Amino acid sequence: MRYSVLILSSVVLLGACGPLQWNSSVLGGRTSAGTAGESATDTATNTVPLAPGVEQAPLDAAEGQSASAGVTAGYSGRASTVASLGDPSQSGLWMETPLVDSPQTARVRSPRGTEVTLTLRPIGGDTGAGSRLSIDAMRALGLPLTELVEVQVLPAG
Repeated sequence: MRYSVLILSSVVLLGACGPLQWNSSVLGGRTSAGTAGESATDTATNTVPLAPGVEQAPLDAAEGQSASAGVTAGYSGRASTVASLGDPSQSGLWMETPLVDSPQTARVRSPRGTEVTLTLRPIGGDTGAGSRLSIDAMRALGLPLTELVEVQVLPAG
């Protein structure tokens, strides 16, 4: 009887592991750039659906919201940075990054090709250090909130 309970509890515990998402690059799943053998169905199952009302094209409505007081001229460079989720208590479309010295408006493109116009906020660190995206920007880009993702930072215009 004791062995039956032990075996049954082991089966129940292992059965609970099935719904876990194994798409992390650490576990051999899809990386931010994708892999050569990855099919279109793999990409669709490993990504987060776009938020309601968000299109694949750049969000023109976000331009007016991101152009707030204190934002200097738009970002003029082109760079890639690895981004994680920033402080979820701060709303709006922004990215904290060491790529800028003052707040600037820029476009950010995800590996899926979605784009959003947002405000770049300066933070300390080397330009190769990572960046932090707002929860609104992560959702607008259709990015998973729990993963590090490489994004492209482009001029807003």
